[in-house]
Amino acid sequence: MIVYADILVLVNLIVNYFLLLATDKIIGFSPKTIRVLISAFLGAVSSLYIFLPKTTVLGELIFKIAVCFIMSWVAFGLKSAKRCFKAMSVLFVLTCAYAGVMTALWHIFKPNGMVIHNSVVYFNISPLVLVGFTVVSYIVFNILYKVFSRTAKFSSKCSVVVMSENKSIKLNAIVDTGNSITDVFGKSDIIIAEKGIVKKLFNENEMDKTEIKKRFRLVPCNTVSGERLLEGYRCDSALIENGGKKIEVKKPILAAAVTPLNEDYNAILNPQILKSDW
Repeated sequence: MIVYADILVLVNLIVNYFLLLATDKIIGFSPKTIRVLISAFLGAVSSLYIFLPKTTVLGELIFKIAVCFIMSWVAFGLKSAKRCFKAMSVLFVLTCAYAGVMTALWHIFKPNGMVIHNSVVYFNISPLVLVGFTVVSYIVFNILYKVFSRTAKFSSKCSVVVMSENKSIKLNAIVDTGNSITDVFGKSDIIIAEKGIVKKLFNENEMDKTEIKKRFRLVPCNTVSGERLLEGYRCDSALIENGGKKIEVKKPILAAAVTPLNEDYNAILNPQILKSDW
């Protein structure tokens, strides 16, 4: 069967784009669309590997790892070795899963117009069918993601904009099932954030000291090392964006974490804060 390079690159461009979207859904790094497209294109160009002579399993593995590294670097950046390894690992697993499914399909059904060589999958299909398949895949992907994200235990990431007087700050937060910190008076939701972020929002040089004292709160917190008091401040409001929905929280308390948080997020939410949305 004749393999057309333009169709090969186009098909793999679309497949890589969705693989990168799926990777981002899992790791939540939120890259820019242009970076994802460039990364998908580079991965698509690498599919020309299909024209090389058949290689060994080890050769294919090394090639896949190298391609996943380059795609992860372009799409998600190299802010740290841990971040890069995480993105590359997820993308590699998804890519192997895709190749495994396609290989199984090829061996079982032997579909016409499908070739697998050097672990690269080629479909000889018309542009119209390709566009239709892309649209359907995108719709199915989003439906499945929404279903599983709603039924899964609280472990999602979300963005939070905290407001106090005329200042606001945006946080990348996770909803932690192990976080059960609540206001002892039961009147306010607690948002735990990096200490530097809390200080930045409630800067004594930019806010009246009397107002800061009025907002100041001590939040009891049980940790593995015993009970501690977190320094917190009452905010005016917070807007949480989670799974396409927005939740407004009135007068939450922004508490400073006692230890640095993960580099992928800078705030932690109690699952109860989203109770009305689930």
